[in-house]
Amino acid sequence: MRVASPRRVILGILSLTVAATAASAQEPVDTVQLAPIVITPSRRPAPLSRATEATTVVTGAELRLRNLDGVADALRDVPGAAVVRVGSAGGVTSLFLRGGNSNDVKVLVDGVPLNQSGGAYDFADLSTANVDRIEIVRGPASVVYGADAVSGVVQVVTRRGAGPARGTLTAEAGSFGSTVVDASAGAGTARAGISAGLRRMDGDGTYAFNSHYRNTTGSVRLDAAPDARTDLSLTGRYGDRAYRFPTDGTGAATDSNQVSNGRQLTLGLDAGRRLSPLWEARVALALHTGRDEFDDAPDGPADSTGFAFSSSREAFTARRSVDARVIATPGGAVALIAGATLEGEHERQTSLTTSNFGGGASTEPDSFDQSRVTRAAYLQASAEAAGRVTFDAGLRLDDNSAFGTFVTARGGATLRLGDTRIRATVGNAFKAPTFSEISAASPFEVGNPDLRPERTTSWDAGVEQRLPGGIGTLAATWFDQRFRDLIQYVSAAPGEPTYQNLAAARSHGLELVAALRHGIVGMTAQYSWISTRVTDAGAGDSPVFLAGASLIRRPAHSGRLGLAVEPRPWLRTFANMLVIGRRDDVDFRPFPAERVTLPAVVTVELAAEVDVVRARARSPGVGLRVRVENLFDRRYDAVVGFPGRRRAILAGVRAGL
Repeated sequence: MRVASPRRVILGILSLTVAATAASAQEPVDTVQLAPIVITPSRRPAPLSRATEATTVVTGAELRLRNLDGVADALRDVPGAAVVRVGSAGGVTSLFLRGGNSNDVKVLVDGVPLNQSGGAYDFADLSTANVDRIEIVRGPASVVYGADAVSGVVQVVTRRGAGPARGTLTAEAGSFGSTVVDASAGAGTARAGISAGLRRMDGDGTYAFNSHYRNTTGSVRLDAAPDARTDLSLTGRYGDRAYRFPTDGTGAATDSNQVSNGRQLTLGLDAGRRLSPLWEARVALALHTGRDEFDDAPDGPADSTGFAFSSSREAFTARRSVDARVIATPGGAVALIAGATLEGEHERQTSLTTSNFGGGASTEPDSFDQSRVTRAAYLQASAEAAGRVTFDAGLRLDDNSAFGTFVTARGGATLRLGDTRIRATVGNAFKAPTFSEISAASPFEVGNPDLRPERTTSWDAGVEQRLPGGIGTLAATWFDQRFRDLIQYVSAAPGEPTYQNLAAARSHGLELVAALRHGIVGMTAQYSWISTRVTDAGAGDSPVFLAGASLIRRPAHSGRLGLAVEPRPWLRTFANMLVIGRRDDVDFRPFPAERVTLPAVVTVELAAEVDVVRARARSPGVGLRVRVENLFDRRYDAVVGFPGRRRAILAGVRAGL
């Protein structure tokens, strides 16, 4: 069977766009469109059009149409974002935003931080269960969210219960033994609402043995307004996953019983009271805990040389915080916020490695149990003048029990001239050291209590143009970000610290987006150019971090073309073409390791849903759905030695109101 070339795919999609747009010329176009409301840029609900930060919103409607398994799949479509998964489904999944490191993005669910100490976060298990939308802010945001919000913030917002009771059930099955079951329900009035979701993913991986992944996530949200001046939201989320994988660090499939298990609990409470027409007080409580277990028992009896190896690890992490703030609105165009945050972080890790060679056993334990506390105070202000100009500014002081104080600031402005909006921001941010980097005490790793946080300064400027007739927008953004005091592992004498603030890097680039909507057709096209460079390699002596070289796993060029067509009220279709350009990586299979360049890749995704029975006021509907990932079965390495997912087809049924 002959497979179409990428050029033909592009021409086919463009042809479909032109044809569908022509067919929709007789369709009425909505004359009133509500501006999306976002909360992530300032932690206050505000129209997206007033945000001075570069902000992208992935809507729940798109998530449900594509029935994406995880938030990471949606983030692939965000300008300036590179999502890298190591191995099969369930493998470590990292987000590189605007060229920053994978631990430079703050991740939140309904305002609750999920990052481990030092900013690390694995997107592999963040499910789309009960998700209403995903808000992505690009650029430094430590002035609002403290440590780790260096190159951006990703916030998952769950659905609010509203209207009569309704629910849906979706079930899919397909390639690689995959099954997906997603159930959701919700109801609400003006005084209270509740929503709940449960999503279970299960399937074989892409390897021939010891390759399986399951993930079960449950989510509940309760909103209440006891009176006209009080509101509160209570959210809870629990996830349980198991991941079996045969690969070693080079991607070779060599292990028959390596397994990782994990459980996560996220709880959040946000409450507010309008004290007067001028003053409002709010308080937010947050808790996130995670428990991860890794086990690699010997694959069998010792080999002919008498060698056998086993390893196990258990890690527990917890973040608890309380945030209180007072909001003053002396006029509809002015808002002042003063607040304080108290946050505690805790991490406990126990590792045990046992090797047996020629009958002699060697056991190497490695464990630590550390906590730290951060106290912060912040001020924010925003103002609008003449209905055209918006200003915002913020200042924050963080005082951490482990690494001391850090001051962050950010300012931004927007100017609206008819259908044109111009905006700019400038600010700084910081990433906290990890517990290991500060206090490790093992033969090969010694913490440095004098470490400073990694820091960055950044600015961006952009313009957005609304097209005549409200059919869409065009947007362009230029950004420049510099990273300093990057923490490196260094060789040291026994007992001396093995971590130092030494390195520096720079990232700058251009983000272009076109979003069009006319009648039955919606189209999004985007392109990102990101140039990264190591400006100071510090003590770097490996191909991972070389002076003058680019940062690994960040493509210089990437793009996307998405097309949604609804030719009939009972038929919805979606096509998405993702282009990932050439990017540098490191091949660890030879010794010494060497830097390589991975070729560009183009993948295409299709999704469609048809209503067999249309839902009525009291009668549930039934629909059939299908989605195809990597339509043309492109072969590529996401990371050297770790192939990307091959073509996968899933089909199923959706039922509900």
